[in-house]
Order: sequence, then C-alpha cells, then structure tokens
Amino acid sequence: MKNASHILLVDDEPLILSSMRDLLEVDYVVHTAENGQKALEILSKYPIKVLISDERMPQMRGHQLLKRAKQASPNTIRILLTGYADLESVMNSVNAGEIFRYLNKPCRNDALLNVVRLGVQIYDRLSTLKPTAIAAVSKNDIKPDLTLPKYDALFVGFTPDEIARLQLRLSKHFTIRTAATVVDALKLIGDVPPAVIVSELKLDDYEGLDFLKTVLAENPQLIIIVLTDTVDVGLITKAINEINVFRYLPKSATQEELERALMDAAARSTIYRAQPNANLKFTASQIEPPKKTPPPTSELLHRLQSVQDQLKKR
Repeated sequence: MKNASHILLVDDEPLILSSMRDLLEVDYVVHTAENGQKALEILSKYPIKVLISDERMPQMRGHQLLKRAKQASPNTIRILLTGYADLESVMNSVNAGEIFRYLNKPCRNDALLNVVRLGVQIYDRLSTLKPTAIAAVSKNDIKPDLTLPKYDALFVGFTPDEIARLQLRLSKHFTIRTAATVVDALKLIGDVPPAVIVSELKLDDYEGLDFLKTVLAENPQLIIIVLTDTVDVGLITKAINEINVFRYLPKSATQEELERALMDAAARSTIYRAQPNANLKFTASQIEPPKKTPPPTSELLHRLQSVQDQLKKR
C-alpha cells in the first residue's frame, strides 16, 4: 500500500464510517473523521485525493466542510453523501462547495467504488496542472480578461421581457445570444459554441437537463448555469451528478447574484481555455468518454441527437 492513494471519509455515525472504510481500504489509504474540524486537520497533513463527507453533522455541515476543503486542498475531489437532503444545503453544496458528485445513503458499494476510482484519476490529472491555475479555480481569483472581446453567453428558454432585463445589466461584458427553443439553441451552439450557457429547465416539450447533457456530450468545456423557477432537491442533485452544473440559481436571485455568477463563470472560462483539464467535467469525459453505443433510449435524447445530426450535415 506504499503508493496507494489517500482518501478521507467524514461522518458522525461510526458504523457508516466503519462500513465505508472496510470497503475501500483494500485499495486505498483510508482516513476517517467524525466531524469537520478533524477532517480539516487530516486534510492539512495528507495528500487527500478524494473527500467524501456526510451533510448532516453537528457544528460543521458537510457543504461547509467542502467549501473550506476547496480552499485548503484545491485538487481534492469533493463528494457529498447524505441520507437526508434539504434544499438549502444542496444549493449551497453546488454554489459554494462546487462538489463533484452527490451520493444518497445508503450508497451501493459499486457506485461508491466507481466514484472514488474516478475521483482519484481526476485528482492525478489535476496534479499535472500548474499549481497557480488549480488554486485559481478553487478561489475564483482569476478575473475575466475584459480586454478580450465580450464573453459569449447563450440564454435558453427565457421570455423577451426576462432577456431585456438581463441585457440592461450584463451587456457591458457579455454578448448575450438568446434561444427560445431547443432547436434554436442547438443551431446557435453548432455555429459558435458560447463560453457560458444559462438555461431554464422548462423547455417546451424537452427536459432541460437532458438538453444540457446532450450539449455537453459534444462540448464538455461549456460552463452551465441553471436559472429556473424549478427548484427542488432531485433536480439539483441530477444537475450536479449529470452535468456538473457550475451554478444553480432560482429566478428569485437578485441581478447582483446572477451578474456575480456570470462573472465567475467567465473567469472560470479563462482558466479552462488555458488549462482544459482544470474542468472536472472535461477531465472525467477524457477518462470515461461518453458511450456512443447503444444509442440513447430516451425519446427526447433521440430527438435531440437527430437535430444535432441534421445540423452537422448543413
């Protein structure tokens, strides 16, 4: 086990820790902690590649730990594990902790093993990057290069009134393109992929997350912000696990919150252009490329793929 990877499990339930440790210590050096403070101490002493934390712990919640872990150990792949999901904590986990995966208790052994294996591989890829680049990702301290042409943001599924209000605040630094339908969006993305996509989840007859998954399969470097009235735990966890959404905001978010999210996304785009593997979604797609066959069974994905195929033939 001399060269085995170090992983950290955090949970205030000893039986849960013991069960996960027994499963994983065959292949990894497993550290355990029953609270967030002890976890941060371990994180400062060992090269932790994957951190899996429960959410509901006393003193420091899981998403709070993961937010601090992002600052303390930028390369560490952060995963939230919980048997009880409340909306606020899940929103915080994606918007502040920027977690890689969200797992529900009880988690199947094969699912846990697979996500740890993938997390270790991503960590190893990240470790080849310049330290300043990955540190900037964790701290969002690279500013958008505003000397360049305006950042291209594509808004999908919003009304003309909503777009007009957004343009008043955002047009200084962003070229805002709009698509009322999925077909329009795919056409625009096929012509010139944007730096950022801001999407509703209610897209006529289409599911917004399936649309975004289809787009990311072809353009894994895109940064996705979901802005929607559809705010529930199930959709947010799917957005984390399936598209590694950068931000998930309710439409009740203030103009300042949306502007900040877009500026952070533009800064992240600057980093990704220089260091593509800093993008966890892109790196994961290189390790485990999306399966091309068999074709998607969902009727929606068939239709989306058909539209893309037609656009490619133009």
